[in-house]
Amino acid sequence: MTLLSFTVRNHTSIRDEITVDLARPSLRTLRPRDDNWGNATYPIAGIFGGNATGKSAVLDALRYTFAAISLSATAWQASKSVHRAPFMLDGTARTSSSTYELDFVHEGHRHLYGFEVDHDGIKREWLRDVPSSRWRTLLDRDRNAGTLMFHQSLRAKIEVTGRELVLSRALLLHDSPLHPVAHDLVSGFDCVLVKDSHRTARLSSIADSLAEGTITFNDLEALLQVADIGVVKVDIEETNIPEHVRLALGRLRRELREEEHSPSDVAADDDEPSAMDDDQLAQVVRHLVFTHRGTADECPKFSIEDESDGTIAWLAIAVPALEALREGGLLLVDEIDASLHPHLLEVLLGAFADPLVNARQAQLIFTSHESYVLSPLSEVELEPEQVWFTDKTYEGITELTCLADFPKHPDANVARRYLTGRYGGTPRLSPSTLAALVGSEER
Repeated sequence: MTLLSFTVRNHTSIRDEITVDLARPSLRTLRPRDDNWGNATYPIAGIFGGNATGKSAVLDALRYTFAAISLSATAWQASKSVHRAPFMLDGTARTSSSTYELDFVHEGHRHLYGFEVDHDGIKREWLRDVPSSRWRTLLDRDRNAGTLMFHQSLRAKIEVTGRELVLSRALLLHDSPLHPVAHDLVSGFDCVLVKDSHRTARLSSIADSLAEGTITFNDLEALLQVADIGVVKVDIEETNIPEHVRLALGRLRRELREEEHSPSDVAADDDEPSAMDDDQLAQVVRHLVFTHRGTADECPKFSIEDESDGTIAWLAIAVPALEALREGGLLLVDEIDASLHPHLLEVLLGAFADPLVNARQAQLIFTSHESYVLSPLSEVELEPEQVWFTDKTYEGITELTCLADFPKHPDANVARRYLTGRYGGTPRLSPSTLAALVGSEER
């Protein structure tokens, strides 16, 4: 799966329609003249902006889209209400529908998939492709018109409830002609969040992957050597879970499943304990342990709790990045610069930018406050079309602009212009207010 663009309307702080475009300007037709989609798309897009301007909202909208494809026919069916997160600061938007659309490449052909959802469920859903030189409609669903139409080449219709996506149901039907499209989308997507709970879950997953052999100890040790952290060996330790604890976890899982999920984290169901089956309640807990380089004859092992935030952040990002580079697909990383040195960030971006390393044409969309990658000091040169800025209006609405939309200044320092607010996306600070608060204590 290669992403060409993503469009969203009415999601968290995004009220009006915005589009993140990863297609190069040279793509002026429905397909590249040489059919090389790698040359027609960008491998990296960076979203920059001040705190609370909506950078994470853009990624969350993408995360929600893929979660809906993965879960709306299964885990979300048990919820008391429809999973969605509309813009809440406008009475009209709060009760209006939300729209999500992916323009992507599957098996060498361009596809356009989208859906519209409101408080009653799926209002519209569509899927189109370009088999030769023009668009073809494969799926067209309209609740108001009472229609659900499939192209004759799909052979059979798919029955769905009003709250599930056709593509989500197709994910469960391995003999459906739509199954490969759905599977390609969800299997080629991953997201790294900056939340401590997400990093903890990611590190636990890494330990399980080491035990199962899906990643190797050499992989992990090499990634740590890239970061020059001083770790020379990685192991895992296993702790047996007592039966009474397993029973308690089972009860907790059932209770959580019965509760309504919070609408403020609509895309997080696949990370929650309530999504676990009984056989997924592991009998052991695995932990990563690290041996550092030192002068002692026998250096002690350190647990993950003893490691720095930088080590934890690097592992949480580097492992899924390695998997994306090896397999292809789309990786989202929120606040990619959190706890990472700018030079280490350069290594990561450079791997995606290098076609020899990124032979599978994986894509990375990240958010950041770090202006270093925009400066002349950075070895990774992002084209204007790869740089996006978020800003927030007085009414709390996230706006998205591209650096390519601004007048070009060949000799200008983009990082300096960004920090001085030339492109928006910088916070409107009030240091005098803080100074006044400090002075008020003295009075």
